Amino acid sequence: MKKLFQPYIKGTLQLKNHVVMAPMTRSRAIDNIPNKLMATYYKQRSGAGLIVTEGTSPSPEGLGYPRIPGIFSEAQAEGWKLVTNAVHEGGSKIFLQLMHTGRVAHSSNLPEGYQVVGMSDSQAAGEIYTETGMYEYSAPKALDTAGIQRIIDDHVRAAENAMAAGFDGVELHGAHGTCWTNRLTRTQITAQTTMGVL
Repeated sequence: MKKLFQPYIKGTLQLKNHVVMAPMTRSRAIDNIPNKLMATYYKQRSGAGLIVTEGTSPSPEGLGYPRIPGIFSEAQAEGWKLVTNAVHEGGSKIFLQLMHTGRVAHSSNLPEGYQVVGMSDSQAAGEIYTETGMYEYSAPKALDTAGIQRIIDDHVRAAENAMAAGFDGVELHGAHGTCWTNRLTRTQITAQTTMGVL
């Protein structure tokens, strides 16, 4: 237990202790923009050496949950600066978790003109919260090679935006059926893509 509260150094990352706060979806980002409420929440937890934020969408297409933050607009990047500044004032480091919801989404949670996408057209089992109640996940449109490349490019831009907003690093969400979960498993890949399977 002694080590838990001792500093941790790995390369250029220096943490005040070994405590890491895991990401938790909170749905508090009105219009998908981080705000003062979120800055307060994260600052209150800056006793941890490292905080990993809630899942944050790299593009409008990845906003499959209600009120999750994004990092693809200037307003969102400015909102995140409130958070990173608050956490750094508390002496902690903060990583942004990039999360494209992929097929674990509902179309009513997406901005107008966008649709749920996935590595295949296989609909996820289960339900998701929306502003009007619980609904089954929407059936996704299968991504082709160009669609996958678009999402990769969105993630690159989002990571650049995150670093410009003051984050100390970026984590890629790859669980719970989100976009990259399906990319990293064989079960949801279709022959439509030529990207290959890991």
